[in-house]
This record gives sequence, structure tokens and C-alpha cells, in this order.
Amino acid sequence: MKITVFIGGNKEFTASRLGVKLAEELQNAGHEVTVRAVKGKVKSAPGVMLKEYAALAKPKTLAAALVKEGVEFVISLMNLTACECAAEAKIPFVYAEEENFKEDKAVKTKKALLKKAKQVLVIKTTNKPLNKKNYTGLKVAEVAAPAVWVEHYNYNKPACFKKENNIVAVGKLAKESGFDALLKTWARLAPAHTSWHLTIVGDGTAKTALKKFITKNGLEASTEIMPESTDAYSLLRNADIFAYPAVNPSRADILLDAMASKLPCVACESAPVTELIINGVNGVIVNAGEEEPFTVALDEMMVNWGRRVGIAVEAGKLKDKFPFADFVRAFLELM
Repeated sequence: MKITVFIGGNKEFTASRLGVKLAEELQNAGHEVTVRAVKGKVKSAPGVMLKEYAALAKPKTLAAALVKEGVEFVISLMNLTACECAAEAKIPFVYAEEENFKEDKAVKTKKALLKKAKQVLVIKTTNKPLNKKNYTGLKVAEVAAPAVWVEHYNYNKPACFKKENNIVAVGKLAKESGFDALLKTWARLAPAHTSWHLTIVGDGTAKTALKKFITKNGLEASTEIMPESTDAYSLLRNADIFAYPAVNPSRADILLDAMASKLPCVACESAPVTELIINGVNGVIVNAGEEEPFTVALDEMMVNWGRRVGIAVEAGKLKDKFPFADFVRAFLELM
């Protein structure tokens, strides 16, 4: 079957993480799959065909392209334009969104449009019951948020991994992401751990200040900031520790993925973090906004190989608790 997966989101969140992995799994199941997204929304899509379109592209134009390609089924991940063009092209479609998802601009016709969907899948991110008032009159089903995990360990390390042991941190380079505190911690630890390297992946307004800190503190040899377009999952595959210094994140998708990839993680306390980490068992949680606890926890993780292994084994069990196979199955059953 010819399938197109449309990736959407809002200013705070993109569904590329789920969309690219879903497309890969559907392709592995024998389908011909294309990923479509607004230009620049998907940073990396190895292994699947990616077709970008202009943010102002009209649904009729996209519908014509789908018909010309012979697309038989459309999956829309938080992308109402995809629903419009699928309806226009008379192609069956499924719409999926995270619970409590809100578009950047409210769409008055959203409910009328979703009534045309074969199914509306709500991706659960909390243990609370779904507010079904938001979906009155729609064919709704719930599906658990899955982990996107990679096998660990690949000996072909990425070029940015200059040393034997590697710490990875991923996120938006902004104040709330805590990378300034992470670098202060690293400035204290790096001189005593010369075989270790820190890689930060992301873009944002704080990037210039972070680079200045690295230079000022002589951390260039042990630290690197990679752009958001970097394949973060390649880094997770080859990392030894994952650092998550975010102070008050609304979600912790990348932390879930890192843990499911069998990485021992050190994270600041927040609601999304405490839903995933049992402190001292499958990860380490420290008080948010305090430099000393994070420094001590990261230092202990670096020097204690046995502790890293034990935590990594327990963290890896999250891929069974949040299986991607169930997420894929929810779509396959609707085709």
C-alpha cells in the first residue's frame, strides 16, 4: 500500500520523532511510505523518502500531488492541512495527536474535519483519564506514547565523539533547558575526567552564550555543540551517559528515548522526569536549579562503571513499557 505520513506540530513541539520512526516501521512491514512535512520541520529522516512543502501550500495542491502519486492512505500526525488534502483527494486518513495538543492558531473547522477521519488516535502522555469532551462526535481511540529507542552499542562512533567516554544532552538551547548549569558542572568535572567528552545537541537563543562559556573556560577539547539537525539517535547509540538538565519541561520524550536506549541518565526533578525515573534504580534525579547535586550525581555516574551498567539495564526496560510496536499496530489495524 502507498502511504503518506504527514508530520505536523506547533511552535513548541514537532511530531518528527514519531513520524519518521512510524514511516520506517511501516516501510519495514512492506508498505511504500513517504514522509511529508513543511520545509525545515523534519531535521533528519534517514531510511525514508522525505518530501517537503511550503508552509502556505494549499490543500488542493497537496491533494493533487497525492492523487498523482497514487497514495492510498494518509496518516496525519498533528497536521490538519494533511486531513484537508486527504479529504479533498478522497483518500482515507487517520489523524493522531498528543492529548491536550493545541494548534498555534485555533482551527474552527477542526472537529468537522476530523469527523471525516477513519479514526482519531489520542497519544496518551499521562496516566489521567482522557477528557472525552474534547472529542465528542469523533471516532476516538487511545494509544500509549511510545519510546523511540536504538540498540546500544555501535563501534563506529560519530566524529564529534573525540574521546573514549561520551555524555550527550539534547534540547532547545534556552534558559529553561538548563544547559548553562550543565556547562558549569562540566567546567568543574572535565579537568578530572580527561577521557570524557560532552556533546550538546540543539539550537536556540542561548547558543552564543554557551559557546562563549566553553571558550572562556577552556573546554573546547572536551565539549561540542552540534546543531539540531544532527541525528540525535546516532549519538544516543554511541553515548555512555545522558544528561537532562531541563528545569521545568512540559514533556520528556528525548529522556524516554535515551533511557529506552539503555543509557544511564542524570536528570533534574520535574513532573515528566519523575513519571519515567525511579531515582537510583533506572536513573538519577537531582534537585532542579542546583548545580552541586547535578555535579555530584554526574561525577559518580562517570567513575562508577558498575552503577552505570545497572541503571542502564533497568532504564532499557522502558522500551517494553512503551513499545513502538503497539503504536505502529494501531495504524496497521486501520488500513
